[in-house]
Amino acid sequence: MRSLDKTYFLKILLLDVLLLVTAFIVVYVVDFHNVNSRIIEEYRFYRDTYAFLAGLILGFSGSVLQASLRNPLVDHYVLGIGSTSLFAAYLAIALLGSVDLVLIAVSSLAGGLSGLALSLSLANYLGGSEVAYVLAGVGVASLFSGLSFILSYYILQKQPYAWALLLGSFVTPLKEYLPYLVAASFISLIAYLQLARKLNLLLLGDIYSKQLGVDPKTTRLVANLVAGGLSSIVVGFFGTIGFLGLVAPNLARLLFKTSDNRVTVLNSSILSGILLLATDLATRKVLVTKVGEIPAGGVVSAFGGVFFLLILLREVKSIG
Repeated sequence: MRSLDKTYFLKILLLDVLLLVTAFIVVYVVDFHNVNSRIIEEYRFYRDTYAFLAGLILGFSGSVLQASLRNPLVDHYVLGIGSTSLFAAYLAIALLGSVDLVLIAVSSLAGGLSGLALSLSLANYLGGSEVAYVLAGVGVASLFSGLSFILSYYILQKQPYAWALLLGSFVTPLKEYLPYLVAASFISLIAYLQLARKLNLLLLGDIYSKQLGVDPKTTRLVANLVAGGLSSIVVGFFGTIGFLGLVAPNLARLLFKTSDNRVTVLNSSILSGILLLATDLATRKVLVTKVGEIPAGGVVSAFGGVFFLLILLREVKSIG
């Protein structure tokens, strides 16, 4: 792992600021320039904000899960968190008969953490290898994705908006979502400041981390709970957005040539937010004129799936 001095880290922070400023300028030019309707401006503001914050949270969650499990093949989607939190949200809507944001957030949180616990338990039973986590997560995700799809037929009769959750869409950016996403982003920041160094020590192994004063079990438990909980809330509001949390951390490690979580977690979050925002903009500005608006989650999942297969082949080849 490359040592991280203050000068290097400050350079990275400056690069991140420049990247964010450039991204926001592009968004303004593309999405707000020459818009004279306040209603359209408000709709686009919330939609762009939610796409960025959702991506930021998923990128954070993916990088934390990969670091805590020491596995570059996992994220909230691969581990089944997305499918179980979606199923829980659908089940809450079906039982309640209406959409209540607090109930959806709580049910998604409970469902996502339950799915994470189930996947991790199955993976440990299968031996705890990198491939075991993938197989366990795929099994859990497939089961609850199927159940969610079946349940959606009943829900769509009462809540037509629920279709957007199947592939991850920001087509209904309710302003009531904002406090939840801002709070989740703030929790991500606090968790990053508290966990980044400890996650670095986990990379050295449990024995060494104990010798250096970090309890690996507690650190791993807290990291998984935070990452799983935050990503579950995003899924409850916007649906399943696959592989984004897997791609962004690997991309950050590739670009900055380090596994130091003070760098990878931060930049994974930023890259993920920008990627999801850019994807949502592209579906609205480019693809909509050709084939209609495609949910951003579907587009991200398609490209992310290819990236996932490439990483999987690399890891399996290195093991063999």
